[in-house]
Amino acid sequence: MTPQSEPPPAASLTFAQYSGWACCWCAKSLLNVVGAVSAGIARGREGVHVLDVEVYACPDCAPEHNRQGGTQ
Repeated sequence: MTPQSEPPPAASLTFAQYSGWACCWCAKSLLNVVGAVSAGIARGREGVHVLDVEVYACPDCAPEHNRQGGTQ
């Protein structure tokens, strides 16, 4: 899967993805994965409620700059 620069919208995430238990892009479980990284903030709103949440990516889907420990 080709990584994207922005995580998917919060409203489109599964419960596991929203909770940080699964990759935000491929939905692979992160419970026993070494090397999962923050993928950023999934943004969303439901009326007046803000659904923004930090989401995580598995090593296969992690953006290149996160895999190398910082931006270049």
